Parts: sequence; C-alpha cells; structure tokens
Amino acid sequence: MTALSKPASPSKAQRCRAKRKDGAPCAALALPSGSYCWAHDPTLAEQRREARARGGAATAKQARLARLVPPRLMSVYDALETALDEVHKGALEPRVGGAMAALAGAMVRVLTSGELEERVRRLEEGKPQ
Repeated sequence: MTALSKPASPSKAQRCRAKRKDGAPCAALALPSGSYCWAHDPTLAEQRREARARGGAATAKQARLARLVPPRLMSVYDALETALDEVHKGALEPRVGGAMAALAGAMVRVLTSGELEERVRRLEEGKPQ
C-alpha cells in the first residue's frame, strides 16, 4: 500500500476465521497480525481473561461495597484490603496483618453496638429511624 492508496475496506479486509458459540462465523475483522479477531485469537486468551477480571471487578466491587459497608467503615475496609495484598506479596508480616484484622473487628463491633443502641433509643422514644 502506498501513501496515497486507501486502506482496505471492511468488505475486502480479512474476517476472523473463528466460529461463534452459536456456530455462525465471526463477523469481526481479523487483527493485522493474524487470522483471528481480538476476541478469538488463541494467543491473546490470557490478556482477555485479565481484561475481563479488571473490568468486572472494579465496578462490581465498588457497587457492592457502597451498599454493604457503612461509609465510616470504608477506611477500615481499605486498610485491611491493602494489608491483605501486602501479606500476600510478602511485604507485610502475616502477624501484623492478623493484628490489624483483630483490631478492625473490634472497631466494627464497637460501631455496630453503638448503632444498635441508637436504634433502640429511637424506637423507645417513638422517633422514626
């Protein structure tokens, strides 16, 4: 192809050789380096798996946390998550991570107890929650 020539149109470009799950041929264009599209190239399987894990985990995890963890406990969760990762990588001693988890558990019990006492007090006073 010269500098003045046009790139191949999609109809002339090579299509992916793979079959979809339903048996129909894949309609995507093949990558320039091969005869498969990004979704079907067997040499890119690990990259696809990692991309799915990153994409799904980032949004789903944050949405679940927002529903399940009270906002004032988010910093505790973040610290424990970081400690877990550091213990796994060998950057933090497991006993330090264990101590952090025990202290965080105590913090959660104190906060939960306080929240329950506040709810009971409001119910006894006849105030809405």
